[in-house]
Amino acid sequence: MRILIVLLLWLPVIASAQHTVQLKDGEMLKGEVIRLDKGTLIMMHNGAPRNLRVDDVRAIQFYVEAGTEAAGSGSSSRKSFRGPDGAVAYTMESREMIKFPKITLGTNDKGTVAVDVMIDRYGNVKIAEPGAPGTKTSNDTYLFPKAKLACQEAKFNSDPKAPLETRGQVFVEFR
Repeated sequence: MRILIVLLLWLPVIASAQHTVQLKDGEMLKGEVIRLDKGTLIMMHNGAPRNLRVDDVRAIQFYVEAGTEAAGSGSSSRKSFRGPDGAVAYTMESREMIKFPKITLGTNDKGTVAVDVMIDRYGNVKIAEPGAPGTKTSNDTYLFPKAKLACQEAKFNSDPKAPLETRGQVFVEFR
């Protein structure tokens, strides 16, 4: 019984940590996750509690202070490339796109297709699923397959020490 009481007193100390909560719309919130209660994530953000629906949360990550990143860890900041018929932007943890896909339009349809991608450690795109949050198009039926094909021809840098699979997003803009 005494051990249980000590654990209950100690648990809030170890559970209290800085987090980054990524919402499905792309918004990033930094703060402290307090608890999960009946489908609601409660966190302290900018000094005030904030309630978030679990359905709106894409990921929760431990916050890393600037300058304390582990050696070899990269960033997943958004990088982009513009071509004559469109643009490609991507976020991929610790990886760089070395071959950008060609964007061909062939239609009056316009918009941005967000594609969830999974690459292997050699930089090959293994899975490309269009229609992720952030997609805004005039014609999903036509632009989703074009975005998927574009992503499948992209290539990221090879890293033999990388995980077997790395997930990220590619945003294909058709103009």
